[in-house]
Amino acid sequence: MFWHNFKNCMKVTLKAKVSIFWTLLFPIALATFMYVSFGNIMDNEEMFKNIDVAVVSSGEEENGLMVVIDALSEGDDKLLNVKEMSEAEAKQALKDEKVTGIIFADDVRLMVNESSANASILESILSSYKQNEYAIKDIMGNLETAPNEADIMAIMSDVMADTSYYTEKSTSDSNQNMYNNYFYAIFAMSCLFAAYSSVGAISNLQANESGKGMRKCISPNSKIVFIVSDFLSLLVLHFLVELIALLYMSTVLGIEFGDKYPAMILTLFVGSMIGLAIGVIVGAIAKLGFGGKIGILTAIGLVLSGMADLFVNGVKRAIELHVPIINKINPAALITDCFYSLNTYDDYTIFIQNIMIMAVESVVLIVIAFMMIRRNKYASI
Repeated sequence: MFWHNFKNCMKVTLKAKVSIFWTLLFPIALATFMYVSFGNIMDNEEMFKNIDVAVVSSGEEENGLMVVIDALSEGDDKLLNVKEMSEAEAKQALKDEKVTGIIFADDVRLMVNESSANASILESILSSYKQNEYAIKDIMGNLETAPNEADIMAIMSDVMADTSYYTEKSTSDSNQNMYNNYFYAIFAMSCLFAAYSSVGAISNLQANESGKGMRKCISPNSKIVFIVSDFLSLLVLHFLVELIALLYMSTVLGIEFGDKYPAMILTLFVGSMIGLAIGVIVGAIAKLGFGGKIGILTAIGLVLSGMADLFVNGVKRAIELHVPIINKINPAALITDCFYSLNTYDDYTIFIQNIMIMAVESVVLIVIAFMMIRRNKYASI
């Protein structure tokens, strides 16, 4: 009986177009619209990259600044992409935004179009060079004897020892784009919308909801068999739906979710489980019509997803600062936190904690729903 009901529930769900739309097509469409609306914004990474800079130098005499610039434009971790040009070419490149700024090596000055982080770095380089040049000249001027080459190199080494510039440094190998939070929230919403399927399945166990409910209520089979078989059937289907959505976003849209796919797949599995569990307990409310149950699930899904940054980035952070307990029990926030932690940290502590909380919530909701269904009594069937 278990397997018969399992297969029957799967067939019925596949024929339910509304359920498929909300759990698969709508999240995919929403992710696509978000990706298109963000445009090139998502391509801008938050860490410093090599700075394109034009250098104007006569080259007629040895220039200490050129030595510094050459040092900063060499190696795999170079800071500058240097392009030596004439003054006219450099100004045109700056106007066309092909370079961040122009360094005039002969008189040690900088020209930029606007203030920016990269422009500040270039200014810092020139400022440090001027300070070090002055310090070296001052030290050499106070020497009692003329310094030889070894003395000059030692002085320069001591003066430059404390000089540092900004370099690209990542605390993780993963993508930390803030716009990924919206896509994490889409997964959370999709998992929660699995509740539409389970609320229908549970409604079919209640005699006052449908003819199927009448037949199942007088069936000799235990209600726990119906609940577990329907739940597992829906869990398999919706888990596959989430995998399709993950495959679409990562391959077609090119969203970078990191490389911890086994853990992400587990997140979607447990996320689907908690979504179905919410539908089970709402469906177990005997005195509420099917339309009312759908309305409640829609409100729950949208509110919880909104609190997990689906609509406005930063809502979850504000909740964490003022009412952190909400984020600890909100399934949508837990799902997005799982994705975020996997994509940001090498440690799995937050991930495991969130997975365990969702698993416990799922079991508790299903147990409560089963007790509610068992207590339902009907005057006649």
